[in-house]
Amino acid sequence: MNELTFLDLAILKKVDAESTVEKFGSMINTSFFETANLLGTIKIKGYINIVPSVGGVSSVALTDAGNSLLAFAEQKSGEPIEPLDNAILHALAGGARELDALQTALNIRGADLAYHINKLVKQGFMDFEIRSAKVYFVLTEMGFNATGGVRVQQKLDAPEQELKSDAKPAQAESKSDSPLSQAVSELKKEEAASQIAKEGAASTPPWVDPSAVKPASEKVAMKEDVAHIISDRIHIPRPEEKAHKPKKKELTPEEIKRREKTSRFISKTRHYMMEYAPYILLIAMVLAIFAGAIFLSLTKLA
Repeated sequence: MNELTFLDLAILKKVDAESTVEKFGSMINTSFFETANLLGTIKIKGYINIVPSVGGVSSVALTDAGNSLLAFAEQKSGEPIEPLDNAILHALAGGARELDALQTALNIRGADLAYHINKLVKQGFMDFEIRSAKVYFVLTEMGFNATGGVRVQQKLDAPEQELKSDAKPAQAESKSDSPLSQAVSELKKEEAASQIAKEGAASTPPWVDPSAVKPASEKVAMKEDVAHIISDRIHIPRPEEKAHKPKKKELTPEEIKRREKTSRFISKTRHYMMEYAPYILLIAMVLAIFAGAIFLSLTKLA
């Protein structure tokens, strides 16, 4: 009994007269190999029997120990809520969603934990889901109310503290809008402007007359004048001018056909020349050799 876990109990509750190893995996959202491993472990504990039959189908049946275990779990599920049940609900509210996490947090035997979880599920305080040979728990509304919402209250207190911390910078900003702060900012601006003027004077070489140095506003005006001169000399067409450009003359259907025929003729000629170029060269060479032979024969006769 000490080796019992809630996963074993949940699997035993799903065994019926038509249960087989091959079809049991779909009932607990687990693959065939993991399901066979779970059923084999429960068989070793003595709660089920696996009987192979003709055709490769292995049936699963409860033993006397399995039936008595289910009867005992059903009896325990009707008992009133105890401190251990409250501890399980609080551990689940604290984030322990898996069976191993619950057992580690409470440090109790697997069989005792199995019976108490079964009671809480039966009475509607919590629910569970089996996926890939693991059990995942979740609180119901009744279970959440039973815990007093401790975890959620902590989360709700955190945003309030953040709002208070955000309010302090806002108060500081409102203080910065006072007349004294505005006067200080204006003084800082005047000091920055004078500092820039001093740096500009210091950067002027000693052989340059400071009066000849033009201020920045005049330099900007000179740049604008140069830009106007360049734009006048280099004509850049505007969108309106582009729109008024004369359109190309549209071709008549006869001219289009002529151009198509010409392009086809040129493309065919290029194709044949590329395709038969070696033969043309060979014929030309043969004709040249033949002409040379005739020329030599004529010179000898002469």
